[in-house]
Amino acid sequence: MAYLVANSYLGLVKEATRGTLPGSGTVGWIPVTTPQVTPMQTWLRDEALRGSGTLVYEQVAATRHDTLDFKSYLYADTFPHYLSAILGYEVTPVASSGASYTHVLGLLNSASTGSQPSSYSLLDFDGANYFQMLGAQAADLTITFGAEAAAEAAVKFIGNPYTSLTSAPTVFNTLSITSEKLVPSWNSTISVGGSGLTYIQSGELKFDRKTAPIFTMGTQAPKVNFAGPLEVTGKFTAVVDSNADPFSTGSSAYGLFRAGTPVATTITLTDPNDSNLNGSSVAVQHSISFTMSNVQYQNVKRVRGKEYTEVEVDFVANANTTDAISGYSPVKATVVNGTSTAY
Repeated sequence: MAYLVANSYLGLVKEATRGTLPGSGTVGWIPVTTPQVTPMQTWLRDEALRGSGTLVYEQVAATRHDTLDFKSYLYADTFPHYLSAILGYEVTPVASSGASYTHVLGLLNSASTGSQPSSYSLLDFDGANYFQMLGAQAADLTITFGAEAAAEAAVKFIGNPYTSLTSAPTVFNTLSITSEKLVPSWNSTISVGGSGLTYIQSGELKFDRKTAPIFTMGTQAPKVNFAGPLEVTGKFTAVVDSNADPFSTGSSAYGLFRAGTPVATTITLTDPNDSNLNGSSVAVQHSISFTMSNVQYQNVKRVRGKEYTEVEVDFVANANTTDAISGYSPVKATVVNGTSTAY
């Protein structure tokens, strides 16, 4: 018998104790594409010489951690789970106009906790088996967007070795998938240096925590899956619609020059189809916004592979105090949705 992939689903929940499945909690049910659980088993090769013309005599299991990768379209009510996992801190949500709420998520800076975001318990059901992964730490989050595509996120978690189950654990018993609409990229706004740019075709924004397992003696699994310092990078592809392209022309082009003045960049992805009325007379469109107040553009190049000229440019978001909830941070995220509680 074969099993239907369409029956798959994925859930995640914050852990109160790192590496321990909570008995209850707010589960994020994530509409996903291409989820992949991968056991990262390492092997010790016995290549000791034994007087024969061969190489490997035995392979012994060494340490192991596992990964979970998936992609998801951007839904305003589930996307903040990824931001909370990669950044670590959320300000108390504030009620917006109508029946919507504003969530501000930023980098956790806390010496007492090692500035570690919360760990997660993950459950991936592939249509046949349940795979439970505990102690999972977000490793990277990449958001892609383009005028002719849906905004999409690629997420990677690093966790302890998975357990295969025949049924869902208690905390994951009640499946509840979002009814929110995905965010189409055409309804995005991008501001660079205080000016709104209407000629960006596509872009990417990557949050990288360089998460890695730490192994110690006495157990095959990691002692902890450890998140490193946050780096935020990205890139844009744009139509060259004038001879004064700000990224590559002129003595102060963003991609060629640094005058000591920070270049602020804001990316806002707005959902034109979801406005959480709930009886209110005020419609508030749900949105996901990233503010980077100190950006350096670089590696700019003209591209002439099409009938019209394009420009591609990379950028790095520098740490600053404006985007920080405390200390320094390269980015701050703001999400408007109909969820009243923090993530």
